[in-house]
Amino acid sequence: MSPGFIIDSLPLDDKLHSSEFVSDIDLFFVEDKSYKIGITGTNGKSSFTNYLNQALNSVSSSIALGNFGNPLPENINHGKKYSVIELSSFQLDKMLVNKLDMAILLDITIDHLDYHETEDNYRLSKLKILPPQKDTFIYHQNQSLREFALSTSKILEPSIIENNILFEELPHRLEEISEGIFNDSKSTNISSLKYALRTLKFDGDLLMCGDPSKEMWSDLEIPNVNQIIIFGKHAEEISALIKSKNKVCVESMRQAIGLLSFKNKILFSPGNPSGKDYANFEERGKEFCEIIRRVKM
Repeated sequence: MSPGFIIDSLPLDDKLHSSEFVSDIDLFFVEDKSYKIGITGTNGKSSFTNYLNQALNSVSSSIALGNFGNPLPENINHGKKYSVIELSSFQLDKMLVNKLDMAILLDITIDHLDYHETEDNYRLSKLKILPPQKDTFIYHQNQSLREFALSTSKILEPSIIENNILFEELPHRLEEISEGIFNDSKSTNISSLKYALRTLKFDGDLLMCGDPSKEMWSDLEIPNVNQIIIFGKHAEEISALIKSKNKVCVESMRQAIGLLSFKNKILFSPGNPSGKDYANFEERGKEFCEIIRRVKM
């Protein structure tokens, strides 16, 4: 069963509805022999998975799998010591039995209400990652995701030396593409937007776009920013949900960037899925970087 399917919505007869569907993670549990590390949370999953995988590979062998990494069914018995698996709420919701060797729980805010319907359902799906009587680590924001990944990796491989790891960052995640200009296109929910604003202590020009209907948020206050420029096919929808006088709507990213003076810091953190504007966050992040570089040349 593919993770994104909502079983109850499928036109199945009674016999099929009473059947047991097997998910990709359950199949992996049965067939694969590696040490399995599961990672979930609302934001930061991919970055943490990336950091932990790199740290473990500095002294051992590891592969990133799941929602961020390589597909689980295609990598059964991959020959590495560790499987570092990013698990979405969709995957965890369909998981029949938790056979992880270690679980990592990052933040839980709220996301994917179009699938889970209620906040409680979303939280419960995330909490399914916690395995009984196995190692469990919960993230506290007094350290960075990279620091947390290092401390976790050293529990498994004590010989890891931080200075020997040349960490590579993932693109489109608070990526500073030029001085004071940040590409955070991976921001697909309001909690990730708030994280970016808080982390940067941001007071410059904010660019937003995307489809706000999925998470059903409203009355968002974004204090301290110089201006909010909203663009795309969903611009008016987003604008109606934001409590701010310093906001303007335009049709395209090119028009939005044209309104920037470049005297303030600039943050592209959409806060929503792509909707009708782009195929995915990678496409919109790439376009942002390309336009900025052309303007700055």
